[in-house]
Amino acid sequence: MRRGRRNAHRPPSQYWFQGWSLLELLLTLTIAAILSGLAYPNFNAFVARTQTTTRINDLITLIRFARHAAVTEQRWVGLCPAVGDRCTGSASWETGIMVFADGNRDGERQPGEALLAYQPALGAGERLQWRAFRSRNYLQFRPRGYTNWQNGTFLYCPADGDVRYAKGLILNIQGRTALTRDADGDGVDERANGTPIRC
Repeated sequence: MRRGRRNAHRPPSQYWFQGWSLLELLLTLTIAAILSGLAYPNFNAFVARTQTTTRINDLITLIRFARHAAVTEQRWVGLCPAVGDRCTGSASWETGIMVFADGNRDGERQPGEALLAYQPALGAGERLQWRAFRSRNYLQFRPRGYTNWQNGTFLYCPADGDVRYAKGLILNIQGRTALTRDADGDGVDERANGTPIRC
């Protein structure tokens, strides 16, 4: 008896590779298109949330680094919005952020003051603003880790300006950070004073 001939009598429907009918193929493609359409907005929202989280976490890391440097090296450390090795003096920090030893405590990096860290510019259209008590466009940490009487909020807005993905980072005088929250459940975070974030 030849074993190879057993499968010759099996009906064609038992072979999974026999192929699909045109109707089955169209139905499968339609279902796939519907599922893709449902998943696409969720995927975009996930990407937007992830980018916001990344930007805020980078900022938290930089602020903690500056505070740590001030405490461990027992000197004043400044942060400012920068382009290259120069502070811009602007309230917009998306151009880049420089951390430096602020020996003369003027909030500007002078020749001879050490550059401690540099965060590059954000992507096109993204915005990062700093609003603080005393209305200064720089931030300073004292040797004990406190700010120079500067409590305020960094506000990140995505490139498309969608406030659902905007986020605030609140900084107190002790140098501690806290994230803004959506207290009323409307999908938009509120500032420390309870007003909704605006981009």
